[in-house]
Amino acid sequence: MNKRGFLISLIIITTLTLSACQAQSSNTLEGTSWILVELNGKPILSETTVTLDLNGSTLTGNDGCNHIGGSYTSTGDSFSVGEDLMSTLMACEGAIMTQAGEYNEALRQASSYHLADNQLSLIDTDGKILAVFSAQSQELAGTSWLASYVNTGESDGVVSSSGIQAAQQTLVFDNQGKISGNAGCNNYFGTYQVEGNTLTFQEIGSTKMFCGDGLMAEESAYLAALQEAATYKITGGSLQIYAADDTTLVSLSLVK
Repeated sequence: MNKRGFLISLIIITTLTLSACQAQSSNTLEGTSWILVELNGKPILSETTVTLDLNGSTLTGNDGCNHIGGSYTSTGDSFSVGEDLMSTLMACEGAIMTQAGEYNEALRQASSYHLADNQLSLIDTDGKILAVFSAQSQELAGTSWLASYVNTGESDGVVSSSGIQAAQQTLVFDNQGKISGNAGCNNYFGTYQVEGNTLTFQEIGSTKMFCGDGLMAEESAYLAALQEAATYKITGGSLQIYAADDTTLVSLSLVK
């Protein structure tokens, strides 16, 4: 290859490399989950968990008091939240409400972002860092959960804490690939496998105690839902287990 041909090849390779990097950069925030650690240069209140989830063009999360949601756009290192950003209207203690208001305002003021070492920083037009987040851990090993919702295939689903609050369905992941817990009446056990955001359960068995038709129905629905698990996502103190079609099968809360 002559010098001219070499230079042309080098230019083509460089262009393709830069294009690939730019494409990857534009999608960096897609499907990510974050926990707020610093707001306007100060650590957040220890009694709150403030989250940010970015999927497609949709932003969701919790401001420490209320659930939030809306749209966002991100191209290159730019970041902006849509005017449709909204939240639920629950009232919380004064300091928490103040922090929630500041967080929502920081989201609205953000114009760019920076990613480094599993941290996300949102920055305003003057270059001021408004909010700093740590990446949400998706680690299941060593965690324990309490179910709050189980999908039965019906419109109303099943709420684990039933009218008599007897069904306390739990899910424990150990560090050796095994699960255990209570399905509402009986203790159960099995194995789990995780690869990326995929989650499957195998070899699920349980004790054989009978606890009445109501609890047994909830137990059967819960165990059937685990058998259909395909993917999962941890957001703040919540674990969502999804079917292959992205239907939510089980919602669980982290046991402190």
